[in-house]
Amino acid sequence: MRKNPERLAWAILLTAFAIFCSLAVGIPLGIRWYVINATQVHKTSLATIEGTVQVVAPGMDVAIAVTDSKDDVAEGSRIVTDATSRAFLKFFEDSTAIIYNKTQVVVLKSRSPRFDLSPKPDVLALEVTGGRIRIGVASPLNSPRQFTVRTPHAVIELERDGSYSIEVTTEESHVGVINGLARVAAMGKRVTLRRGERTTVEIGQVPSDPAPLERNLIVNGDFALPWEETWLPYDDQDDPEEPSGLREVVASGDRRAMRFLRKGGNKYRCDTGIRQIIDKDVRDYTYLELRINIMLIYQSVSGGGILSSEFPLMVRLDYRDVYGKPRHWVRGFYYENPAGHPISDKVWAKGERIRRNVWYPYESGNLMEELGDLRPSYIESITIYASGHDYESMVSQVELLAKE
Repeated sequence: MRKNPERLAWAILLTAFAIFCSLAVGIPLGIRWYVINATQVHKTSLATIEGTVQVVAPGMDVAIAVTDSKDDVAEGSRIVTDATSRAFLKFFEDSTAIIYNKTQVVVLKSRSPRFDLSPKPDVLALEVTGGRIRIGVASPLNSPRQFTVRTPHAVIELERDGSYSIEVTTEESHVGVINGLARVAAMGKRVTLRRGERTTVEIGQVPSDPAPLERNLIVNGDFALPWEETWLPYDDQDDPEEPSGLREVVASGDRRAMRFLRKGGNKYRCDTGIRQIIDKDVRDYTYLELRINIMLIYQSVSGGGILSSEFPLMVRLDYRDVYGKPRHWVRGFYYENPAGHPISDKVWAKGERIRRNVWYPYESGNLMEELGDLRPSYIESITIYASGHDYESMVSQVELLAKE
């Protein structure tokens, strides 16, 4: 027999009381924790805007082709568009996203608190590994919301309802705020973007300071880098036996300029220029303007020639219109037309007369408004060249400014 049964009884009684207190406190706390933290996962509605969209479900290697709509895109799904397809996402709390051509997006999270008593936010998270996406963040109704977009270069928090543009290349991420407020973080630095502002995050770099939403789609338009790194040569001539033209970067005052030169009393047309592939979807842009500085030094052909197609300096944009039809926009520049040749885009190119041997800053105005129903939806390339028999001209400060 035990020597002190009273002590054992008290030990059992106190242990039982401690367990009772732990359960009395722990069970409500556990229930409270569960009520606060329990979530429900939502599927995302996907509809194709055009073409065929590929969806790779989580844990799967084979893509499913979607040609009209699919209402069961789960967390972890990867959505891929090609050059001919676009997609529309609608999230459970009414936010939306347009996925443009040549884009890959992963739906990382789409969930909300399971219980109304939870103060936790709705959570949406996307990963954009390449391409362009336009996000419309809806006004929160019953719960706060956390909307995060990850790219290879940055983490973006969409803080308010509004409209946001995110574009990702292998080298950098561009973030623009049409309406709303976004915070962009990378490499230990965070910048805040408000309406009408943008930032760029390059590989391994911090976000650039906020800048106006307007972007230049031209790379190396000031020719600060070797032109061969960003431009392609463009040449075309009627008689290959005649000499071709020369193109070179020269110093002109405080600027670097591309010069086109052909002399020697040639009899046949020759085009000498440079071309840059832009390859940019601009269908939701409201503003697109070409700005370029031009100097005309010599032209042997009067005006733009008899077909309004041989100017000492010409600019051509190749694009697809909103109906997908290939089109081009061309402007020519000249300083004299003693022969009185017709100068009109009804023949080939609309020409503009400018002074000789003076730098002329040309601004096209908003091409989205000028071209109306034939406005660009996709910019393919820009070509800058001299055309004629003999010529000398220069260009610098080439910009194709775009704004959503």
